Amino acid sequence: MKSLFRTESLPAKGIARLVFALCLAFSSAQYAQAQHVMTINSNSDVELESSPVDDEVFESAPKELMLRFSTYVKLVKLTMKNPEEKFVNIGFRYDPAVSRVFFLDLPEIPPALYYTIEWTAIDPSNLVARGSFSFSFGPDAAPPSTLIPEEEELAPVIVPDYRLIDQSF
Repeated sequence: MKSLFRTESLPAKGIARLVFALCLAFSSAQYAQAQHVMTINSNSDVELESSPVDDEVFESAPKELMLRFSTYVKLVKLTMKNPEEKFVNIGFRYDPAVSRVFFLDLPEIPPALYYTIEWTAIDPSNLVARGSFSFSFGPDAAPPSTLIPEEEELAPVIVPDYRLIDQSF
């Protein structure tokens, strides 16, 4: 079965894309400023640089995803959700190969306010690294951070442990 996911270890086409992406990064100040490095919410100290970058707005839907990690990882999960938390099939299939850079061609994406990419990777120490980033596109698109509702903080709930209460009446 042919894998839909490409890594940096692919022959000329994958290397050419990586070289092209690096040339863009160094030749365009605007692109360089738009890049970001995410700190991951996990036990691992792996960092991620992605394209699209978090909160990026496009005129039209992006054609591919690029994830560049600070070390070699196994990418075990890559999903895309719309604002209603419904999954969009992007064709990711787990491949046990390790890499630092991953590319995935995206299918045609239907219009939505924004999309969120969630990913999980295993680092060389077998620690889990995970994170997410969002993007939007279209003529009236706004940065996802202005559209994603903030999670409400819930007051702590104290539940008594009835085993500790004296039950001698």
